[in-house]
Amino acid sequence: MHFMLVFLNVHFTMTVVYGAQIFAFVPIYGQSHWNVMDAVLQTLVSAGHNVTVITPFIKQEKIENYTQIDSSSYMRRSASAPFENVAGSDGTEYLIQTHLTSCEAIYKREDFWTVLESKKYDLFVTQLLGSGCDSYIAYKLQVPMIAVATSSMPTWLNGHFGNPLITSYTSTLNVAIASPKTFWDRFLNTYDYVHSIGQSWWYDRNATVIGRTYFGKDVPDSYELMKKISLIFVNSHLSFILPRPWMPNLIEIGGIHVNDPKPLPKDIQQFIDDAPEGVIYFSFGSTVKMDSLPAKMQISLQEAFAELPQRILWKYDGEVMENQPNNVMIKKWFPQRDIMAHSKLKLFIYHGGLSGINEAIINQVPILGIPLFSDQHRNIANAVSLGMGLSLDYKTINKKSVLAAAKEIINNKKYKQNVQELYQLFKDRPMSPKALVAYWTDYVIKHNGTEHMNSASTDMIWYQYHPLDVILVIILVLISLLAIVLYISIIITCYIVKCVHLKQIKTE
Repeated sequence: MHFMLVFLNVHFTMTVVYGAQIFAFVPIYGQSHWNVMDAVLQTLVSAGHNVTVITPFIKQEKIENYTQIDSSSYMRRSASAPFENVAGSDGTEYLIQTHLTSCEAIYKREDFWTVLESKKYDLFVTQLLGSGCDSYIAYKLQVPMIAVATSSMPTWLNGHFGNPLITSYTSTLNVAIASPKTFWDRFLNTYDYVHSIGQSWWYDRNATVIGRTYFGKDVPDSYELMKKISLIFVNSHLSFILPRPWMPNLIEIGGIHVNDPKPLPKDIQQFIDDAPEGVIYFSFGSTVKMDSLPAKMQISLQEAFAELPQRILWKYDGEVMENQPNNVMIKKWFPQRDIMAHSKLKLFIYHGGLSGINEAIINQVPILGIPLFSDQHRNIANAVSLGMGLSLDYKTINKKSVLAAAKEIINNKKYKQNVQELYQLFKDRPMSPKALVAYWTDYVIKHNGTEHMNSASTDMIWYQYHPLDVILVIILVLISLLAIVLYISIIITCYIVKCVHLKQIKTE
């Protein structure tokens, strides 16, 4: 059985329509996003396609059939932001504005137009971030478009593809709810759904302006072009995101960026080997500067870590940490994938990004989440609901809460067992993520898109989709019927009253 699965994965990975010419664009200068996007692009290269990508992440080694256009000099880096700029935001406005800024920065470049017009391309691949401004590239090339959602499917973009997000039981991206259970849950969920769509419409109006500025005044509205996206590779898996309505052109590839672990640097390896009680890894990824944490929060973490028997690997941006505990190692960068694979890792403390969740599941490591913004709140809520960890509120975090949560997760075997069981579900797929990417990319190229997969809802007006017009007609009919019944009742009542009155007169 295992041999057959391996054969199928290799077969689907290697079977290609032909060596297609693929043009790709990376609209955000963020490492965690790039890890997923890069895994998709390298899968396509390995499958025999020729990839030309505009990216700020340039590889030093030469890769056959892989051409890089360096955009690092004119893209804003999405990394090491101060804590106060990140914590508490929902991320929608930031992602849309970042996307728009990147599009305009690229479109102003002569080298972009030179590369775009240098050959005939067969496919355009980009990231599903916040805006539709890059869909004009596919329109210009007249080729199908594939998008990669490096986090979960954004709430505000579900409707573009006819994917239903039913707020009564499906949580939106920015709420700290695994699945709505109470009236208040459903209220908050519905509010976030409406708020996210409103934000998207408001902030992404410039996508069409940008498109018509650089691609011609007669090009379509960006919203219409977004609906033409053929396929979306989503960095999730139903075992963790929880079952929800899902269109056939949304393909889950969660875990695609996780490669085989490599040997650790000697100092880190020694630090872990000399830890009799194991180690804890603590990171807020590349987004937040750890040395910008509020003083109270940092002191609480330091004091809690100092009392734990485990050693702690703390990704820290500063050169020196004041009052650094003896059992803590700090570095500006740690090889997270390789640390996560180590058998002595007891706990992963982090902010709740989806890629980190995927790594924790694959390496069967329980988590302690401290969500800061955007989808992190829901990711950690899902993790808690599945029993693979606990959550702390960054606003109220203190030494006692950190100690209690860490000890509970490490000493209670149920968290480890739950994540081990979740891993069995996560890995049990008919095709590997890379095989899915190779197969479905070929499918899109072969059929020149996936229009046959599109839901009829993409052509419906919002009041038809919900369907408010039908509900309104039903209400009006019911009101009319009630009015008729009331009118008849009044006439009958009047008739009866009149008859009784006449009888009384006659009797008198």
